Amino acid sequence: MAGSARTDPASSVPRAGQSQLKYSTRISLLVPIWFLTLQLLALVLFALGFLLTRPVLPDIAVKSVTYSNPDVLLPREFKRVVIILIDALRHDFITSSSGNNDAYYLNVLTTPSLLSASEPEHAAVFKFIADPPTTTLQRLKALTTGSLPTFIDAGSNFNGAEVTEDSLIQQVPLSRGDGRIAFAGDDTWISLFPSLSNGTYEDKNLTFPYESFNVWDLHSVDAGVTSHLWPLLQRKDDWDILIAHYLGVDHAGHRFGPNTPQMNEKLLEMDGVIKSVVNAIKDDDETLLVVLGDHGMDEKGDHGGDSKGEIEAGLFLYSSRPFLAPVDQPETVNQIDLVPTLSFLLDLPVPFNNLGSPIASAMLGSDYNFQKLASTSRIVAEQIYQYRSSHPSFEGNSELAELYSAASEAWNSSQDYESISKLYLAYQEQNLKSCREMWARFDVPSMFAGIVIFVATLGALVVFYFSFDGEVDCPSDHLNFLAPKVGYGGVMGLVAGAGLGYLQSRLQIAAVFGCAMGSIIGFFQGVRKLPSTKSPVSKWTVLALLSIILHGILFASNSYVVWEARSLSFLLVSFGFIFLVASFRLPDAKSRATAVIHAVVFIIQSRIAEYPRICREEQLPFCTSNFYASTASSVSSLPAIIVLFGTAMALPAIIRSFLRTSASYEGSAPLWVGFGLRVVLVLVGLYWTLDYVEADPEAQAYVEVLKICKYVVSRVLFGVTVLGAPLAWFRGLPFCLRVEMTNNQQKIKQAVQNGDVDTASKTSPVSVEIIGFGNTYGSLYLLLFLSIFAAVALCMKPVGGIAVAVMVYQILTLLELGDALELFTKSPILTPTVIGLMATQYYFATGHQATLASIQWDVAFLFTESIRPPLTHLALIFNTLGPFILAGLAVPLTVFYKLSPSPRDTRASEVIMGRVVRAGTGATIYAGGLILLNCIMTFILRRHLMVWKIFAPRFMLAGATVIAIDGAIVASTFLASKAIQGVFEVFG
Repeated sequence: MAGSARTDPASSVPRAGQSQLKYSTRISLLVPIWFLTLQLLALVLFALGFLLTRPVLPDIAVKSVTYSNPDVLLPREFKRVVIILIDALRHDFITSSSGNNDAYYLNVLTTPSLLSASEPEHAAVFKFIADPPTTTLQRLKALTTGSLPTFIDAGSNFNGAEVTEDSLIQQVPLSRGDGRIAFAGDDTWISLFPSLSNGTYEDKNLTFPYESFNVWDLHSVDAGVTSHLWPLLQRKDDWDILIAHYLGVDHAGHRFGPNTPQMNEKLLEMDGVIKSVVNAIKDDDETLLVVLGDHGMDEKGDHGGDSKGEIEAGLFLYSSRPFLAPVDQPETVNQIDLVPTLSFLLDLPVPFNNLGSPIASAMLGSDYNFQKLASTSRIVAEQIYQYRSSHPSFEGNSELAELYSAASEAWNSSQDYESISKLYLAYQEQNLKSCREMWARFDVPSMFAGIVIFVATLGALVVFYFSFDGEVDCPSDHLNFLAPKVGYGGVMGLVAGAGLGYLQSRLQIAAVFGCAMGSIIGFFQGVRKLPSTKSPVSKWTVLALLSIILHGILFASNSYVVWEARSLSFLLVSFGFIFLVASFRLPDAKSRATAVIHAVVFIIQSRIAEYPRICREEQLPFCTSNFYASTASSVSSLPAIIVLFGTAMALPAIIRSFLRTSASYEGSAPLWVGFGLRVVLVLVGLYWTLDYVEADPEAQAYVEVLKICKYVVSRVLFGVTVLGAPLAWFRGLPFCLRVEMTNNQQKIKQAVQNGDVDTASKTSPVSVEIIGFGNTYGSLYLLLFLSIFAAVALCMKPVGGIAVAVMVYQILTLLELGDALELFTKSPILTPTVIGLMATQYYFATGHQATLASIQWDVAFLFTESIRPPLTHLALIFNTLGPFILAGLAVPLTVFYKLSPSPRDTRASEVIMGRVVRAGTGATIYAGGLILLNCIMTFILRRHLMVWKIFAPRFMLAGATVIAIDGAIVASTFLASKAIQGVFEVFG
């Protein structure tokens, strides 16, 4: 049999039936599924306690007696308001600059600043501060309710829930009777306020939503909004509020960056829109114009975090009548301050949950009447006081109570309205500070329960790993005994937890905790009766566990979290040097030379993986992004695309060289690797070439043709990599083998002639040699792994595609080292752990960071122009979590690589399945240890100044990591069982 092989030590075990093999391989799935379920339960409990939500009261505000008090002087109301919301309108986009004017976005949208300078009582520009997270859905909630978001709200940005609390949108029909709202633009408004489209209190012909998620489309939504804006302006008696939500500026930022010709073009377009609306209401003193951004953008055009560019949006107010107190400098206001301001200017009750303060210059008016400011501040203070009085969590703040009493006393005893205004505004500011602190009150019992389950799960994983002797035992030997105890324990824990939860009013948390802990306790009860492991703990296993701890303790420092990629590079390079030292100790000269070369290559690969990067804000100025064509753009560079084409040529050749070391580049391998993989990667390069050309301003005449070509290529690739190739593998099991038959008749005849009857009698008339037999399992599974890799590479940007190709190369290098150093048998946990470390390293190398802003949302439109499940979701999952998915799917290769079958021996195949389960357990220990240490550090540092900026996003990444790796382990265990059954059917 040609090709080197690791012989199976269980080949002498008595043969069992094929049905027993199928049962053993299928029952093996229970292990990763159980551990995945436990970690999901723990993750949910911890997240419920850490990612907070705020109390939302359902009360609806009504005009209090204060509004009709003769001592209360309110600003003159407007009959209607036009709100032009320019998504991602950064503050410096609407301010004039006398400095460096080279930037494409400076001094372009000039109408607001020109009007503010020439008519300061009619117009004003404000610096509009957004509360993070700076995602559109959260900002729209704040702009309509006056409330604050919490961090968990960011997860619903693309799956918005209906706003059930009091808001300006709800107050218009309630307070004005037949009040109506006209709307055109981002359909996020419809998800927040379904009544805008269902006709409950709106005419359907006043609502024109457009899909908002396609960040590659700069013009369709804006053109649609403008086409409806002018007819609606002519029908001004049909509405009280007209909302026009433009998306082109935001999409230009995401697609190209702020300092680009495309941004210049969109800002010029918006300037024309504003100028036209100003002209349309020039003689209408009953209409107020509000132009605003829901958030800004960073220097690359993204948003979601809390950098200066992201939180500093722009606000512009204009009316043909004087209504503002002129200010010398642009006034800084919170976004939530717009809610009470518009409430007074439209004569509406301030929404019940509002936390904002009225904008002073709009309340003072052109006559600087402090009585107006004092009156409106008093009404808002009473609204906030009522809000606080309606929820028990607000009780016990004596400082706020004293401020409110002092302001009320001054109102009743003094005519110094300027001082009164300051007292009421101080109360409102202190209340806002208090609310921000209060909504950071974590549910410690829930967080602690999650940590306890993580600890118990990790303990169960380690015990299972060391009690499961993969060289002798089979999955069925363990699971037939453990499964009933785990099930009984889970049921009993669920009952006990539900009973305790009912008594303590925490039914869900207690039930989940009880079910998880009950099943784990049942597991440990069963393990006690299992035979102890027969092999000692190796130094390689200690090294693997130490690396998990070293990676996990990085989460104890915000600086180490920020520079995590460099720390991982150090760990991987350290492993490379350890492999290098171990390679020099090999006795065989040829094996020693091969291992040394692979160890050096592994070190080089680890250093290369550190090079591609997107820098996060905290790394500046000590980091330079090189993932895109420039640091202020999201367009891929031409050199990266050229290298991607080079990768399409090089990677199949590299894989071929690895397969040839075991004579496995036979059978289906040339078709799958030499032809199929190369063609797929070339087409991936073609897709990004078309995308690069489409981004060129000179190619705008061919945009539609380029789009069609792009989608044809991407959909064909999706069909081949995600559907076609895996299905063909699953149905056909393409072995990388070649059978050579030799006719020995002449040899027998010669032996007879020579009188060697004994040799002639022992020689078969026909001899059969199987080329590639020594790597039957590894080469077969590798073809499936490469098809999933191709799907992941398709969903990556060009540099990301190159990075995951290097990851595949490094995995193969690690497999060669594992085979040469016998790591697969000495420590089944080591290579899965190193692959896990590589996955995290390549997560950063594919243009991601542990931040919301680094999510490459535009990849969602790789296959379609609009959101189309599951294509949209698969593209985002493969793009964001691709390295972790590949890591989990690669784990069976640490068992299969250069492993030959044991013909006619079912028991040996069961043992191989047991090794796959054990290797998968090793990978799960890495993921479980990482999320446990992350949760512990997050729990300890939950009051840290950087908790929401650094630690919360890293926790979310750790949670996604454990789901991705554990889910991939479940899938790889199933696919490995299919491979084992297929090999047995051929050789058994």
